[in-house]
Amino acid sequence: MKYILYISIGLMIFISLNVSCKKNKLLVGARYNVEFSKDTVLFDTLFTTIGSTTKYFKCYNNYNGILNIENIRLENGTNSQFRINVDGVSNVNFENIEILPGDSLFIFVEVTIDPGGIDLPFVVEDKIVFTTNGNDKSVILNAWGQDAYFHVNEIVSGEWSNDKPHVIYGLAAVGFPKIDSNLLLTIGPGTRIYGHSNAILYVYKSSLQINGELNDIVSFQQDRLEDYLLYPSDSVAGQWRGIYFSSPMNSNITHTEIKNAVIGIQIDTFYNNNSVTIDKIKINNSLYANILTQGANLKATNCLFGNSNNFSGYISIGGSVEFENCTFANYANTSRNSPSLLFKDYYESANNQINVRPFSVAKFTNCVIDGNNKNELVCDTLSSYTSSFDNVKFDHCAIKSEDSLINLSLFNNCYLNYESNFKNVDSWDFDLNENSELIDLGTNSSIIDDILERPRSVPNDLGCYEYH
Repeated sequence: MKYILYISIGLMIFISLNVSCKKNKLLVGARYNVEFSKDTVLFDTLFTTIGSTTKYFKCYNNYNGILNIENIRLENGTNSQFRINVDGVSNVNFENIEILPGDSLFIFVEVTIDPGGIDLPFVVEDKIVFTTNGNDKSVILNAWGQDAYFHVNEIVSGEWSNDKPHVIYGLAAVGFPKIDSNLLLTIGPGTRIYGHSNAILYVYKSSLQINGELNDIVSFQQDRLEDYLLYPSDSVAGQWRGIYFSSPMNSNITHTEIKNAVIGIQIDTFYNNNSVTIDKIKINNSLYANILTQGANLKATNCLFGNSNNFSGYISIGGSVEFENCTFANYANTSRNSPSLLFKDYYESANNQINVRPFSVAKFTNCVIDGNNKNELVCDTLSSYTSSFDNVKFDHCAIKSEDSLINLSLFNNCYLNYESNFKNVDSWDFDLNENSELIDLGTNSSIIDDILERPRSVPNDLGCYEYH
């Protein structure tokens, strides 16, 4: 028994020594990569003076072996507003940082910004790039660069003052499903709203009142103000998401300009016979559509739906929509195949079923549908709209199309391929020149002024501008 005991103890010592002397394996191959505790570090403190703050995140090695990070670097290098500290050392670039199996590494990030420096964007961005086994992964760094009101994934209501700009980062929601509804957000004259990438002003079973004035409009645009390397900042569509109404309560927008969104205004599904009224607004340079309706209740007067990468207007799947003296004119310098205005009353479900949703009311009166394509209006309808159904009608509209409109029940006294002669479509100026063929072609209307509050004569000119 004594000998067996000695042999057992010897074997245990031998195994222990072998295990303790065995080195951890270095992990190589593209499938081994570092993981992070967060993918974005957001410095969401509103600085009112020179502000400095520090945050951190962790990167993990979740494998049974040593993970070597070949390079950690600030993308903007020494030009960055941010500073990073890795393993107790401050720098902008680090080489060959090893993390043991199941271990982690702290990365500290610091930023110092003077929000009074108007040369900075509203949101200062950089990223930390990690290169591991030839793969790049990034953690985004964001901080406020100028003094403004920042709305970061929050429920909003009350009144937005115009003393400072408002910046939407992520979601600013006037109501939200299962959280809150029946709210009211009022935006007064002269308020400037800037949307970060993918930012959205979302209105759910609540009201939005935007009260711009002729000489003090409300403006919505992207938060990037500096030009791109090859393009002006205003030439790039889709830099933020836009305004999205979902089952809204009664809402009004007047004297407002919206530009460079994915969808300028989207309105889905009316709620308890509530509606959205828009008057004297301009929407330009959207990536998908300047205005998109899906089963909406909408009344639009004296509105400009201008250049877009796809649709100036996409009016679809039912509801009650009325457009009077509106201009749909798309002269965007893109190779689009879409019409300026698409009118559609059905959709295809995920299981390829066709679902028809006819409009209860769809009226386009004294409108202009124009652009640089040959066909700028597509009526893609499956419902039987007859001449006796006057609730759906294009009445006294100027339409650019290769198709004849004669005897089609949807059209009443419309003008085919008349010359609009806008002042300067490249600079989004769709006012009328003196030789425009749209002058004095309108039918009787209760509208007494145009988008610039200039008086209208009888009969009205077509579109949102009255020639003076």
